[in-house]
Amino acid sequence: MATRLFRALFVAVAVGALPLLAGCDIRVNEGGGLSLGVSRGRASDEWTRTYTVGKAGRFEIANENGAIEVRGTTGPQITVKAFREVTANSDEEARERLQKLEMREEVAPDRVSVRAETNEPGAFGFNRGVSVRYEVELPPGLTVAFKTQNGAVRLNDLEGKITAGVTNGTVTGREVSGSVLATSVNGSVQMDLAAVSGDVRLTTVNGAVRLEIPSTLDVDLDATTVNGGVSVDERLGLANVSSNRGGFGPTTNISGRLNKGGPHVTLQTTNGGIRVAPRGSGDADEEPGRPGRRGRRGPTPAEF
Repeated sequence: MATRLFRALFVAVAVGALPLLAGCDIRVNEGGGLSLGVSRGRASDEWTRTYTVGKAGRFEIANENGAIEVRGTTGPQITVKAFREVTANSDEEARERLQKLEMREEVAPDRVSVRAETNEPGAFGFNRGVSVRYEVELPPGLTVAFKTQNGAVRLNDLEGKITAGVTNGTVTGREVSGSVLATSVNGSVQMDLAAVSGDVRLTTVNGAVRLEIPSTLDVDLDATTVNGGVSVDERLGLANVSSNRGGFGPTTNISGRLNKGGPHVTLQTTNGGIRVAPRGSGDADEEPGRPGRRGRRGPTPAEF
């Protein structure tokens, strides 16, 4: 209650002071909080390229500040769009800084890598005013790697040998097939796997891991957390199950075999829960089950 009253009072004061804050920028963030900052100049543009590599080729993007959004396509070409934005003290300064932002390409018949560079030290650091958001279309079967420091990596309808890494942000995937290595330091990892042709490893330090997989997959599963709980939906029919509990707390490790077994699916987090559920159930968005439970068919009134 006190927090709400404080926010209301802060809003009232800020609104009342708007005539005095003409040069300021007041924003309401997703959590309902307010941020106050000095308005700045802005410049942006769009950089687009297309590439073609062989079926066993490799494609990489290294980013520092901004999201990377990737979706599969049936065409043979790779399409990359980079939406570049720079903020500064004035529009003129922002345009000058944008002109110095270079897109580095390394192109070979079997490999393409893209990254943005500037000659300004620390330009991509927190609140330094330079960001690049990528939209990528990829044909199937490639070896791909996407990394960003501050932002998210989003994968959609993608097939290949996939590596995705984030320092501050989330990794999410929908209709993903192949082998996957997805990591985050501060953020969650959530993956919807349509098929698996190699090992899968989803890890984070501070965040949850959520996985949806077909119940027909042949894989070996191992899920471990340190501070949190692990839950595997019983509808998957995991066999040869072994589990461990952290003292009197929830289950912190579950391993077992799905159907005939096969590629290893490894899920790990330090601070967060892990939930594994069948594809399409939506249960992977739920918190892990109560202590000692291996799975559930649906929440019961006692769990709310």
